Amino acid sequence: MNLQLSPRHCEPDKTIRPSKDSLFLIVDQPTRQTVSALFFFLGVLLLVYAPSFSGIWIYDDEPNILNNDNIHLTQINISSLKKTFFLKSQDPYTAERIKRPLAYLSFALNWYGGQNRVFGYHVVNFIIHFTTTVFLYLFIKNSLMLPIFDNRYYQQAHLAAFLSTIIWAIHPIHATAVTYIVQRMASMAGMFTVMSLYVYLKARTARTRAGKIVGFMACGLLMLCAFATKENSAMLPVSLFFYEIILIRGVAHLNLKKMVRWGLPALVMLILAGMLYIHPAHLLDGYQHRPYTAVERVMTESRVVLYYLKMLFYPLLSEMTLVHDVDVSTSLWSPWTTLPSIILVGMIFLSAFFWLPRRQPLIAFAVVFFFINHAIEGSFIGLELIYEHRNYIPSMLLFLIPAMLLLHALNFFSYHRKIRMLYVVSAAVILASMGHSTYAYSNLFRHGLIFWRDNARKSPYLSVVQNNYGVALLKNGFNDKAFQALQQSMAMDRYFNLSQKGVTYHNLGLYYETIKNDHKQALFYFKKATDITSNSKKMWLAYSKSERANGNIEKAEAHIKACIKKWPDDPEFLTAMGNIQLLMGRTDAALSYAQQARGAMTEAVGPLAIFGEIHRLKGNREKAVFFWQAYRRERPNSLVAALILSELYFQTGSYEKLNRVVADLAAAKGDRAWDDWLQEGLTRANLSETVTYTQHPETILSVIAYSLRRESENAEKGH
Repeated sequence: MNLQLSPRHCEPDKTIRPSKDSLFLIVDQPTRQTVSALFFFLGVLLLVYAPSFSGIWIYDDEPNILNNDNIHLTQINISSLKKTFFLKSQDPYTAERIKRPLAYLSFALNWYGGQNRVFGYHVVNFIIHFTTTVFLYLFIKNSLMLPIFDNRYYQQAHLAAFLSTIIWAIHPIHATAVTYIVQRMASMAGMFTVMSLYVYLKARTARTRAGKIVGFMACGLLMLCAFATKENSAMLPVSLFFYEIILIRGVAHLNLKKMVRWGLPALVMLILAGMLYIHPAHLLDGYQHRPYTAVERVMTESRVVLYYLKMLFYPLLSEMTLVHDVDVSTSLWSPWTTLPSIILVGMIFLSAFFWLPRRQPLIAFAVVFFFINHAIEGSFIGLELIYEHRNYIPSMLLFLIPAMLLLHALNFFSYHRKIRMLYVVSAAVILASMGHSTYAYSNLFRHGLIFWRDNARKSPYLSVVQNNYGVALLKNGFNDKAFQALQQSMAMDRYFNLSQKGVTYHNLGLYYETIKNDHKQALFYFKKATDITSNSKKMWLAYSKSERANGNIEKAEAHIKACIKKWPDDPEFLTAMGNIQLLMGRTDAALSYAQQARGAMTEAVGPLAIFGEIHRLKGNREKAVFFWQAYRRERPNSLVAALILSELYFQTGSYEKLNRVVADLAAAKGDRAWDDWLQEGLTRANLSETVTYTQHPETILSVIAYSLRRESENAEKGH
């Protein structure tokens, strides 16, 4: 179908009149249409993404933000800001490397302002998405007024840009890029990408030399920002190259020499940008933990890209989720859709590259832009197979196709009011439906159990999904269902990242340890977890604690020693070793390890408990009280700290303080009997807290009884 609009309403003599002012490179003139569109975008996005502001931490948020010490800023200086640029590998033999520095810097600034409170992160994510929407609208609107179109779209530029942008902005496929906190990486890269495209357009259409220079400099700076946010932005120079030859110069006016002259710099920039992140020799390293080969991944991605197109043009909430299941293409005929998908993808791309540019350059660039921006994440590099957020940049221009079709239909039926009204109402219903789907999708992120239950229904045969669903059930007290989900995860043994199998074993260990109080079975699973995922600090800590719970104190010490050898400056392992030394009666060694832990991290809390316990064992009660109070201020729910402080207050005659601590314990106990509650609480506390409580329960029960009796006597005297 010819998408050219009838020129009956166009003004053939009207041309683009860019301002001579260099500020024209940055913003459009504040026309009524543009300002109205921006306010509309803001209102609609606030409505559609309202649930996202209370979204919780999900999945990869934990390793990238919550457990990433490099971004936990406590002060702003050059050293601490530079530290955020580097991703610390769990593998002790892998050096720190620069990893998406601008994205991690933004998380660090969020942490500095509000630590782990999610609201601030969501506000920033929303601002990024809104900014991207604004610049996408401006880019499309100004692109439609390029000389290559000879004023064909001048009258329709605003409406076409508005429709295509609003479809993109509220599309449910982008919910994960906005609501899923860690995928700020995708949306932020998208923001810098479209800003770079817009500024490049302004530089190319500027009438003054100064305007061009400022524009190209701004474009280069924004391009660097995009590279520093996410790796797939390395395709930005290629996007600019195709924008130049298809929409600025036009393919009819190009020859091979000019294409090489323009394309070579783009290729060089692409290679240099890629080398900033990864050495070419390490491109296939990701397959060490993948159940598929590079060839199988490339074949599978042809089907994945077509599935993306299906979700983009026929979005169903019933198919959208965070972790998708997809069958790996093991050959051109397995599954049978592999070869047809490869052929179809090739035909679409080649048509957009060779045939469409002379007939429909706008649509040609939109299609080419989609494919080239999927080129990295859809290539042979050993990444996960499918994620919805990967469409954030590639889909930016695709919705020009339905927008232009709608405007063509309205123009064609300009004298049929009822038909035009039918089209308008239908478009409004579709947009409302999309907005509602995005709202409902974002709403899932507000509760972990609901989120993973939904994902488990949509991808029931993926082990990692069942594992995460089991963890969510466990956190919410559904212990039997949690165990079933974890067992199902292990039985299916279907992971796209083989190291995740260790996570399932680890969680089964936690189940047996905390729910069943079966330390022998817990130890079995913790060991299997470390056998598979040997570089997980969390798993080694759990394994060593389980050895300790099973009475194997020497084995626990050996495990921690091995971990300290691998991670010599890790405060958690140093603190754990300090506790083991305390249990073995080596107070001097315990003190040394605690001091090393505080030296490695001055904010480390665990060593305070070790200091306090050492002074208590040595009879220095005042110093013991000082350190245990400091520890309890940081860990107000610590049962061990409350019990030890109760004894210390009793021994030092600080009865008012003793009464306050016992009152806190009574409130936590509720209606349960003291001895049962203490026994259960100490079983859990001794596995999770820094210092193991070694006193006999009768000792603390007598202290509590004394405090309660004293309070009762004081109450009677008061009456």
